[in-house]
Amino acid sequence: MASPYFTSSRGGGRRPQLPAFCRTRRPTTVAVTASSLVGLRGLVLLGLAFQLSTLLLVLAGPVPPRPMASTKSVFRPDAGSDAAELPPVTPLSDR
Repeated sequence: MASPYFTSSRGGGRRPQLPAFCRTRRPTTVAVTASSLVGLRGLVLLGLAFQLSTLLLVLAGPVPPRPMASTKSVFRPDAGSDAAELPPVTPLSDR
């Protein structure tokens, strides 16, 4: 493997030599098309929508707790269902 340094005849000692792709001069033009601008605009709008939804969630505050389960219910279990055998539901905050 060759060394990235070369020796100068002027007595300067060892100086770094750049790789070939750094020494070549090429024009750096970038073509911007209308479709790429439309795609970029769509991504910006999508990002703004996510930011707006996050802001609305933060402003809405915490979710209120569920209401307590009451013993009086409008719905009565059928005679053939097992709903009467289930234990009562307790909220997570009471455990």
